Amino acid sequence: MNKLLGILALALCTLPLAAHAQAPAPAFPTKPVTIVVPYSPGGGSDNASRATSRFLSELWHQPVIVENLTGADGLIGARKVIKSAPDGHTLLVSIPAIAILKYTNKSLEKDPLTELVPVTMMATGPTAIVVKGGTDIKTIDDLKRKCATRAANCSWASGEPFTLLAGSGLMGGLGIADMMTNVRYAGTSAAVNDILGGHVTALVTGTSSVLQHHKAGSLKILAVSTDKRIAELPDVPTYAQVGLGAVEFTNNWYGIFAPAGTPPAIQTAIADAYRKAAQDPEVLKVLTPLLLTPVGNAPAEFAKVLERDQKTVEKLSGKLVVD
Repeated sequence: MNKLLGILALALCTLPLAAHAQAPAPAFPTKPVTIVVPYSPGGGSDNASRATSRFLSELWHQPVIVENLTGADGLIGARKVIKSAPDGHTLLVSIPAIAILKYTNKSLEKDPLTELVPVTMMATGPTAIVVKGGTDIKTIDDLKRKCATRAANCSWASGEPFTLLAGSGLMGGLGIADMMTNVRYAGTSAAVNDILGGHVTALVTGTSSVLQHHKAGSLKILAVSTDKRIAELPDVPTYAQVGLGAVEFTNNWYGIFAPAGTPPAIQTAIADAYRKAAQDPEVLKVLTPLLLTPVGNAPAEFAKVLERDQKTVEKLSGKLVVD
């Protein structure tokens, strides 16, 4: 009898553990999901977000809303997500700029990365050095000759902190950083508009934001950050081919972040959905012509990329112009 009672007691004690082990993952999503893009419409972040949101809406059977919330180098959008419930229903899209904010914004009270968790890398894409089309600047060497002295009154534009850091390295690598004035914009679209208008000499940006202008001839891409020439741009050399192979932190990514405290199971569910989106023909139909490559990696994998970039930024931060 005592032995039987002992077995029964052991069974009762293990029931909660078994129930816990077999507990289903939290239901997600249970309501519409908002993807906050902290940059203006028309850029790589916006294009990638809208292409994948259509797929996610069908997959999740919930509306997936893309909200452009610009300002303060992406901080306004980031703060909205940070303050939202950590349940995966409000997500942030960001580029490597998020790893730079604490170096470029004097008013920053707290690094947003301490209040967010990396969920997945949505897509990657190259950056480019761009000039206005139809001018006498046709190559990188032309740009170097044109801007070899301060008297040339050259300038280069950046739309957010990532292209500020990337561009600083690139102009330094070309040996003309001290001869050019950096003009900072609150978003890529405004920077593109000003180079189209001839108000700045050059622009460093994600290739997807200027590709159509390049094809139309209104802008000219002088070089790209890819390892080899892009099939769609066979006449455009890589950074390495124009002597910029040693410049760090030039490749762009578009990452998904959630508020700190979001359950790991929900993070994984979101990452899995983006992995499926990366294989969807309709998503590829939109992103491939923009030279964007969908990824959809696991949270831990994205975290490693973010950690690597943070170390690079730490090393290069002395080159930044801080507001």
